[in-house]
Amino acid sequence: MPGQAANITSLDALRSFRAGLVKFAAVVEAALVALELEGRRPVEWVEERNRYWPQQARLASDVVAEAKQALERCQIRVASEDVKYCYDERKALEKAKRRLQLCEEKVQAVRRWRPQMQKESEEFKVQIAKMKRFLESDFTRAIAALDRMSEALDRYVEQSTEPKPKT
Repeated sequence: MPGQAANITSLDALRSFRAGLVKFAAVVEAALVALELEGRRPVEWVEERNRYWPQQARLASDVVAEAKQALERCQIRVASEDVKYCYDERKALEKAKRRLQLCEEKVQAVRRWRPQMQKESEEFKVQIAKMKRFLESDFTRAIAALDRMSEALDRYVEQSTEPKPKT
């Protein structure tokens, strides 16, 4: 309504809110950068496993072959009448086979999970990018609006404190 005075109790509250908003935006931006970096770690870990487990499977396969040869040499050496003599070689072969099986299972698991991890990582990056755009656009507009409000209120206060000409 024209002619009515606005009930403004504190211009500092608006300025304080603006300062808090700017500080909040900086904290959120830093958190988004940290999240983006942390979001890469699982993908990098899976990529490392994608190289690690096939290499371990090849090594385990070599160990199985060596254990088989050691068992065959032992069986030839002691003859077939006393099988107990090759106990250690049999145990070594069983252990090597278990390790090879574990490595092959890990290779399959990495093959299965790697595309899923990449997909989830991409979706995460999209969400981070959306938040960054929000910070860049909406927060910037909000701060500009607060600046305009503050300037308008400053002008209003200046006008209301000016002495009115006597008629």
